Amino acid sequence: MKRYKKLAEAVLERAIVDLLKPIVEEKRKGIDWVTAYKWIFDPNWPSILKFDLCCDALGLNSDEVRRVLRKACYDRKLAREILLRSKKMEEVKLEEED
Repeated sequence: MKRYKKLAEAVLERAIVDLLKPIVEEKRKGIDWVTAYKWIFDPNWPSILKFDLCCDALGLNSDEVRRVLRKACYDRKLAREILLRSKKMEEVKLEEED
């Protein structure tokens, strides 16, 4: 179970970075953004490891996580706050806010 949790955490973390990074940086949303968006918000998106299963493995309420991420898609400040908490911040270079 421990390995499954690590996998779920890594997949969820990557999807959140892919979803929010273009929003924070105010850049064009590419294929990584589309894939992350569909994986999170479309329950019929074809995937071996589903968003809901990742949330369940980590003890997270998937509906609540979706609600916060949907809000972050329209709120740059919230998106930045979420990314700053990310364990993968070393991979995410965010511009300093003016």
